[in-house]
Amino acid sequence: MQRNYLFVKRLQKTIFIFALFMFLTENLRAESNTQKIIFPRAFAVAIDDMGWNEGGSLAETGGGWRVGIRRDFDVRDYRPIIEVGKAVGVRFQGLFVLAEMDRLNVCAKYPTTTQHGEKWDNDDNIDPTQIEVMNYIKDNAAYLEFGLHGVGHEYWIDGKRTRAEWYNIENDQPWPEVDMRNHIKCYKEIMAQYGWTPDNGQSFPKSFVPCCYSFYWNPQGDYSTGKIMFEAGVRYVNTQFDYIPELNPPIEFGGGWDHGVLVINRLNYGNDWYETGKLPVEKIEKYETDVIETHWANWLATDDFLQPTLNQKWIEFFKNIQAHPNHYLAKNTKQLYSQWLYKRFTSVAESTIGEVTINNQQMPDQAYSPYFLGNMVLAIKLADGEHVSEAQLNGQPISAYFEDAGYGFIYLPPLEQKNYKFIYKIGQKLMDNIVYNDGTYNVYRTELTRKNMIIDLEMYGTQIVKVKCRKPTSISTSNPNLKVLSKRYEIPYEMLFLEIYGNDMQGECGKVIIDF
Repeated sequence: MQRNYLFVKRLQKTIFIFALFMFLTENLRAESNTQKIIFPRAFAVAIDDMGWNEGGSLAETGGGWRVGIRRDFDVRDYRPIIEVGKAVGVRFQGLFVLAEMDRLNVCAKYPTTTQHGEKWDNDDNIDPTQIEVMNYIKDNAAYLEFGLHGVGHEYWIDGKRTRAEWYNIENDQPWPEVDMRNHIKCYKEIMAQYGWTPDNGQSFPKSFVPCCYSFYWNPQGDYSTGKIMFEAGVRYVNTQFDYIPELNPPIEFGGGWDHGVLVINRLNYGNDWYETGKLPVEKIEKYETDVIETHWANWLATDDFLQPTLNQKWIEFFKNIQAHPNHYLAKNTKQLYSQWLYKRFTSVAESTIGEVTINNQQMPDQAYSPYFLGNMVLAIKLADGEHVSEAQLNGQPISAYFEDAGYGFIYLPPLEQKNYKFIYKIGQKLMDNIVYNDGTYNVYRTELTRKNMIIDLEMYGTQIVKVKCRKPTSISTSNPNLKVLSKRYEIPYEMLFLEIYGNDMQGECGKVIIDF
């Protein structure tokens, strides 16, 4: 009897210890589960004040501040951005001032755009350098976005300068709407001098940063900077809200909609607009905004032989961000703004390893206007030799995938206003039938049938699209302006390499059809 009693007590104790062990194990596993999938913040920089031919300030004589460097610019001053972009897989947002690119003196028709008004004469700047620079920008659309900053950066009345071009921040009042529309018209006319017109398949810039933060925020009014920019084709804006407190911008939320454009806040972290070779000084943990401010001068060394060292500093800066557990480098502006929206309106939870629920029901309707919401990005920390070997969203293929800095980056299709179930597995082999997007283009959807693979993408410039798939029999596109320039298939890696060109430097959309 005593032996039976002791046996029962020991058995109960053993069961209790085992149950406690299982409870703790499951809880630890649950904790690790919630940390397995990462829903990271996107990161990007804006590069203001590109496009000037001369860098020295004219502020003392009533002109613009320009770049704050007393030297002339040529194509060599654009190469650092391209070289860094290639090294880190980013299409940087360049913001351009175009007055000194005016080869036909059209600014004279719009006297508020320059200091000299109707007497504007840019003949001293007209030479082949301008054409070389603008061709270089277009040819390298994969790594440098041509975004709108301004015509002359300021606003002039009879030669008197007022800050700044798009809103009167000195007197806290908007400029006349007709003048602002004329500034946009002038910008388009300068673009046209280089063949950048709709007739040639070129769109107006999708991105805009107002000079000196001069944005007339008025989402409920009949006139605002957002409204005229949206009508011109702009979709994405960033600025510093602190400069327009009288307009009550959405500082606490970090951004908001103004007549169809998404305006998000940005801050500067220690590199002034005129400082050559100057990187942000604060660590990423202190960044309150997903896009931060830089200026052209910050990317330029004082002489050519110093430039490679500066380029490497920028490369290391971006690589450190890519390796950060809660951030990643947005490939391009559309991706940045898409992730900004997802981080504010979408919830992600992983209750079981490999099974993730995504609730996107709260995404606002404005996000579904034409050319807006893009991919949502998730990330997973990988050990050496590990890959994401399977991934599906509601039973369908994901859009794209690639690995960098010890992480697997998963690009999901643009999400509708509903719930999703994302399933993935980690293994020793890269998943099949996937676009391995280590470029700067967007892959919106991938469809797979027994006979073909259809990739819905948006191409910037010319890039190599890598596809893990079996050997194809033919390749075509749905858009004549989206061209396959070359192709090769490497059997050992089961990888297809497509060199694809998109005509529109703001992004050429279409489908790539791979038949098997």
